[in-house]
This record gives sequence, C-alpha cells and structure tokens, in this order.
Amino acid sequence: MNILKFLSLAIVATLFSCDGTKASSQEPADNKIIVAYVTSWSKIMPDPEYMTHINYAFGHVNETFNGVGIANEERLRSIVTLKSQKPDLKILLSIGGWGSGRFSEMAADDNLRKQFAEDCERVVKEYNLDGIDIDWEYPTSAMAKISASPDDTKNFTLLMRDIRNAIGKNKLLTLATAASAKYIDFRGIDPYIDFVNIMTYDMASAPKHHSALYKSENTGDLVGDDAVNAHINAGVSPKKLTMGMPFYGRGGDSFPNFMDYKDAINTDGYTEKWDDVAKVPYFVNKEGTFVYGYENPRSLAIKCQYIVDKGLLGGMYWDYDGDNEAGDLRRTVYESLMKPQAKTNAAYKVLVLTERGGQHGGFTDAGIKWLSEQGKELNFEITEINNANPITEEYLSQYKLIIQLDFPPYTWSDTAQNAFIKYIDEGRGGWVGFHHATLLGDFDGYPMWEWFSDFMGDIRFQNYIAPLADGTIIVEDKNHPVMKGVNPTFVIPDDEWYTFNKNPRPNVHVLASVDESTYTPDSEVKMGDHPVVWVNKNKKARNVYFLIGHSKKLYDTVDFTKMFRNAIEWAAEKGQ
Repeated sequence: MNILKFLSLAIVATLFSCDGTKASSQEPADNKIIVAYVTSWSKIMPDPEYMTHINYAFGHVNETFNGVGIANEERLRSIVTLKSQKPDLKILLSIGGWGSGRFSEMAADDNLRKQFAEDCERVVKEYNLDGIDIDWEYPTSAMAKISASPDDTKNFTLLMRDIRNAIGKNKLLTLATAASAKYIDFRGIDPYIDFVNIMTYDMASAPKHHSALYKSENTGDLVGDDAVNAHINAGVSPKKLTMGMPFYGRGGDSFPNFMDYKDAINTDGYTEKWDDVAKVPYFVNKEGTFVYGYENPRSLAIKCQYIVDKGLLGGMYWDYDGDNEAGDLRRTVYESLMKPQAKTNAAYKVLVLTERGGQHGGFTDAGIKWLSEQGKELNFEITEINNANPITEEYLSQYKLIIQLDFPPYTWSDTAQNAFIKYIDEGRGGWVGFHHATLLGDFDGYPMWEWFSDFMGDIRFQNYIAPLADGTIIVEDKNHPVMKGVNPTFVIPDDEWYTFNKNPRPNVHVLASVDESTYTPDSEVKMGDHPVVWVNKNKKARNVYFLIGHSKKLYDTVDFTKMFRNAIEWAAEKGQ
C-alpha cells in the first residue's frame, strides 16, 4: 500500500512507432477521468458512480517469467460485473506494486517479454477487461528488494511496445510512476501508452507531509506540484497525466506508519491542523508535534482544482477502501473533477467558494448538490473553487454571481482581495454569502480584512453557540425580494449563531433576525438584538448575507431554500 497506483483512461495518442501500434483513443480531450484503485484483499464493492476507471490491484509476473498471475481472481470477476451498472466504466488489471518482482528478468529476454505481453492479451480477453496498467516499482532500482538491472529503463520501453502490440490499439495501456519522474524513458514509451499515473504520495513521512501539493516548512524535497512539472519536463503531455491522491496518511514514531482516512478520523488524542502553504491537513499530539500527514475533503478539492487549472487528464486515488462509510473523499473527487465538466447552455455562470470537509462539510456538500439542481431549473452553471488563488479581475469577469457558500474572509491574496473589492464596489456582479463569511478577526495567522468587515457592517466575530441550537427566525422586511414567499417566522435547525463585537444594524439593511429566547437548547451566548439576514445598500453590487449555514438539514427547510433561491435570482441582477 505504500506506493499507490493510479490509472486513468486516456486521451488520444496519435504517434506511431515503426514496429508498434498507436495508443488508443477512447475519451474526448476535454473530459476528466477518475481512476480508483481497488485491491484484491479488500472486501468492499466500489460504487461505480464515483469513478470512470477501476484499477484492480494486483497481478504479478509469474514464477516462470512469461505470464501473468492474478491475486483473488474471483474478486476481479465480481468487480467486472459492475459494468452492468455503468457500461462505460473501464476496468484494468494493475500488474506490479511495491515488492512485486521478476519484471527485470522478464523484460530483459525477448522471448519471455513477448510471452508475457501475449498473456496480458489473454487476461484482458478472459476477464473482459479494458486494459493493462504496469506498476513496476521501479526499473533500475532494487529498493523494493526486487531484482534490477541498468538495462531496465531500455527494456521497460520494449515491454510497453510489446504489450501494446499484443492487446491492440483499442485497449488501454497505462503505468504508475514515481513522483520524481525517474527510472522511465517517457519519450520512448509515449507512442505506446494512453496516460501516466503519478504516485504523488509517499513522498515523506511524519513529521513531514507525504502528499503535500506545495512546499512548506513541513515538507520534504518533493511535493505534488514538483512531481507534475517533473513529468511534463520529461516529455509527458499534461493531457496524458493523472495526479495521484492517497486515501490514507503516514505517521511517524508515535503514530502508525500507514493509516486509512476512515480510521484516522476516529482517532482520539490528536488535534487536526491545516498547512495553508502545503494545502494539506495533519495531526499533532498533545505536545504540538506533527505525527500524521493525510488528506481530507478540503485538500482533495484543492488538488482537483489544481488538476483542472493545470490541464491534466484527471485524478487517481489509492485506495477505495480507505474512504469512510459516507464516502466523503470519493464524493469530493467526483464532484470536483467531473461535475464542472458538464457542457451547458446556461444563461450565466456562478462562482461558488467552498472549503469542503470539516464541521461545515455536510452543509457544503448538500449545498453543491442543491445548487446543481437549481442551476438546471434556473439556467445557470456553477464553478466551485476551494481557494482564492485563481481570483483576478479577469477571472471574475466571467461570473454574474459569487456565492461564498463556505469560505472565510481570510487566506485571500492581495490580488484576489482587490479583484473582489472591485467586483462588489463597482457592481460587476452579485454576491450571496453564508455563515463562515463573517468569521472576521485574526485567524490562522491572517490579519482581519478591514474592507470585508466594513462590507459586513463594521463587525468582528466574537463568539458562537456550541453545541448547536435551533432558533426561530423573524422576517423584518417581508417586501424585500429575498423574502418573497417566506413565512413570517420559521425555525432554522442546528446552527452555530455567530455573535459579533457590535450590532451590524446601523450599517446594513436587516431582512431578518433570530429570536434568541427560542434557542433549543438554550444558550448563554446571546447578542440581544441579533440580525441574521441583511444586505449592504452602500455597495453597487446586489448582496445578501445569511448568518445561518451550518447543517445539511437546512436544505430540507422550505423557508431556507426559498430565501436562498430568491437571493440567487435577485443578486444575479445588477443594480439595487
């Protein structure tokens, strides 16, 4: 499990070799793919909704060096039956893995190599597979305690040529590669392969991140961005690259070396931290020592945005069984990579800012699903981003509306802040914000954004209600378009109910407030007069802020969804 594989379906390769067949062409160039590794030793059956490809791990070079052995053949056959649920699902056999040997001997012998390639063809036909993934870790290296030779790199190219010739142009041939982009002649294998799966994990162990996206004080010499660029520099087109994402983490001396996400999130005695430079979470112990680096929905969503921005083919993860029962990781990858790819004839575009994961994760996940459904009805298209890095004036010019669904008023670069300020001050589009947008103050080492504080009524965050409480909302301006069809009073379930250092009412137009005497359970945290929905008429952009926004139950609350829908329709139109 310590070297993860990822295979994805491929994009058109039009190069030919003098003795080889061209690589297959089965996906339009603008489609993203998601490759899920499913192991022979796990019991869970994957839900095919959340991936385009499955790599079954593992097959191995057999003991006579001339064929393929498959671990748990019956499980592979059961995985293939998933095609009945999703006919366009691609299933490949991944041959190799950490410590899987006999590659060097097989590839060095012309007869053995060709016999092995022919057996790959047999396996593909017998098991109704869509291709072969080679995970030789690593040509010329004996670090996995397998045989190696200086000629391995040259012979690896010959192996890919022979497998391509054997399985034909209509089947997939992929490979998993080291994050460093060493060991393989990528220009040599290019005519034969569909795409390359980068194992952008296991790049370090605690007290360092093992799958950081960018370099920070908590990373080693290699990070995900380096790995992608190394492959591009080695001659691989971005459209032939998939980026690997681990569904497990790595610990150090006081934490298990490998632990699945589903187990780690239930571990007591550790505190979660976020590295805002590396863009990954980690655990510290009671002494504050980094003991475990891993991925969560927030970090995966950022990686998926990176994949989109970089123009890569898609994403891969190891392995499906590491996710929790709710499927938080696989759903994040699917929704972040696949849903934005849908082609629409939408009347306008909406930018949605989210963090994903954490205590607001349920609200955000349900919100993205709800917005997708509303987009079909109201004819708008959403783009979700999980950090403010892409935001510039030019970037925002394509959006008629910004929804700050679950995103704080800090971590923004100066460029992003200035672009957003112009967008609001000059009325270039509308804005709808929720809950987290008033987390105003000095947080995570970031100073308060004074303009945003003024935008929200010259307030600073002070406190919140924990545990969560239901509360009754009182509509104050029933004639405002946001309150059209909304009941005069209604209950909002399970919210945090932020309080502030001062009442925003003198600086904003209040549409609704909460009756603090109705908190259930009751709370000592109160403001007295407590506005919870307001607009700032001093800005040219139509804008509305909802203090509520903590629980996914909100989307089952009729008055909430009415307000949200009304806010979208109203704020998307220019002018007050």
